[in-house]
Amino acid sequence: MIRTQLIIIALITGISAVAVAPDARAEDSVTYEVVSNDVAAANLEYFDSSERKVLDGVPLPWRTTVTVMNALSPSVDGAEVRADWRPRVCDGRAWCPEARPNNWVTVRIYFRGKVICESTLDVGNAACYGSTSFKS
Repeated sequence: MIRTQLIIIALITGISAVAVAPDARAEDSVTYEVVSNDVAAANLEYFDSSERKVLDGVPLPWRTTVTVMNALSPSVDGAEVRADWRPRVCDGRAWCPEARPNNWVTVRIYFRGKVICESTLDVGNAACYGSTSFKS
């Protein structure tokens, strides 16, 4: 009888521990890349472990590998990289004629060795998100 009670107590304790344990979350490793043959430096923003990082005046080409909670998530847990190379005179302006065309910059996100997003623009602000398979 005591043996049965001990087994029941052990089972209840084990099941309770599993039931209240937090979900295991795997983390994804992604590589961000910003390249250009026309622009020497850009201001960059990217997500690293659900935290936005901001870097000013980064020499191009630039590449880093970081960890995110879920590379393909559309939320703040996902992969995201942005490059802005507009002149300072353009800060806060929607239209800026000083941002000259034909200054091409490409931003990319690699996940598991493959490009999952690539965006190439010429007038100042390119972005990629792991939740989209955009390639331009």
